[in-house]
Amino acid sequence: MLNRHIRTLSKIGIVAGTLSFAASPRVTVKPYFVYHNGADIVFTPETAGTRKAASFGPWNLGERLGMGDDKPLDRRLNLYVVVPGSQYRSPRTEYDHTLIVNKYMVDGKARDWDIFWCFILDPSLRDDLRSERELLVSKQETFRPADLFDIKDVPAHALMAERLGVKHMSDLKRYRRKDGSLPRMLILPARLAVRATATLREIGPPAPPQ
Repeated sequence: MLNRHIRTLSKIGIVAGTLSFAASPRVTVKPYFVYHNGADIVFTPETAGTRKAASFGPWNLGERLGMGDDKPLDRRLNLYVVVPGSQYRSPRTEYDHTLIVNKYMVDGKARDWDIFWCFILDPSLRDDLRSERELLVSKQETFRPADLFDIKDVPAHALMAERLGVKHMSDLKRYRRKDGSLPRMLILPARLAVRATATLREIGPPAPPQ
């Protein structure tokens, strides 16, 4: 499973940056849309008002679970934050993103979700991905940067610098394949989990996360 695979990568030194944990007492996170195989899903985080929020830039994805949520677990589902993306736009474009889940609930019960960064490295990879399968395929595919390719040519370079400390092409060395190519997308754990329901869209759009 993806969670097990990413935990293995983490053990050999591929370490992702964390989302910022902003205190958010008594703040209710509104439901927001995510995609599942192209379908609109309503993602509704549970909030107790006593835990810190999983946020990046102006976006709040929900309350973190708390202790033990910094390591992905197989029993949790996956919430992917694709950067850059076309679903949610920000005044600062480095926070433009798309949200994708690997499952949704038909019984309406809340589940725990590990959050993953999906950083687009290849400029030719489109930013309107809407399924886990497309993400996994992009992760396996590679591209070979041109000689004059610069870190600023990486679509996700700004947020990667902020979260991973990747500021130069040399910082991508650990992600290169033996032939010198790079994956078209990096999928890395955000080391954070939230609890939420994910149900098919029925009536009217919910407000985007605030």
